[in-house]
Amino acid sequence: MKKSTIVLIILNILGIASIIIPLYISEDSTSGFFTLDSLLTLEIILYVVFFIVGIYFRLQEKGLNTKELSFIAIYGTFTAVARIPFSGLPNIQPCSYLIICAGIVFGPLIGFIIGGNVAIISNIFVGQGPWTIFQIFAWGSMGASTGIFYKISQRKGINYRPKKWALAIFGFVWGFLFGWIMNLWSWLLYIHPHTWVSFFTVNITSVYFDLFHAISNAVFLGVFAHPTLNILSRYRQRFQVKIIQSEERMSTISPE
Repeated sequence: MKKSTIVLIILNILGIASIIIPLYISEDSTSGFFTLDSLLTLEIILYVVFFIVGIYFRLQEKGLNTKELSFIAIYGTFTAVARIPFSGLPNIQPCSYLIICAGIVFGPLIGFIIGGNVAIISNIFVGQGPWTIFQIFAWGSMGASTGIFYKISQRKGINYRPKKWALAIFGFVWGFLFGWIMNLWSWLLYIHPHTWVSFFTVNITSVYFDLFHAISNAVFLGVFAHPTLNILSRYRQRFQVKIIQSEERMSTISPE
């Protein structure tokens, strides 16, 4: 198993741990070595550390080069900034479609990293809190799940484009999955008792926002996904360098 794949697994385990931790530590807890806030801060730091380690391993495995990495950093920052102007709208997130496109072209690990960084960077302006950890995991998982399309593109070539309807359905489903993951933090921290009925009630109250996210994902992917994938693939092709060794050997002429 590749080291970068192990890092991706660790990132998902860290995300699951983020869901479990609030069950045992209340928000106003000051007992023990960590408070909830300090523990959440530690998790953000761990995410960033594993993002760096994952990129390092991808560079070692020749899955990336430094020029691609620079482009990914710029693209990731643009994706995070793209969320900010839409923050006042009811869960319309163009950054979600950009994360999905990145995962299709660059793979699930980069998809997770870009998705996680969207939450970390954009929340500097929108507002940090316990929800940041869940956003990192939700957007990261959204980007990582595009590995389905990435594997197909690896077989069919870099110019492979998923069908628009498939991308639209994918984005629509993730609009609700993202909302359900985000509902977990409010349910775990603020809703008692923790029952299936209370969790179902929380999800029902957010249907309006989740539906807007799902529809906007489907629209953005249906209209803009192929042009965006073309741009990303073009840049990736430009930055890839293949060294071809000639089978012909140059003969040396010895002096007489």
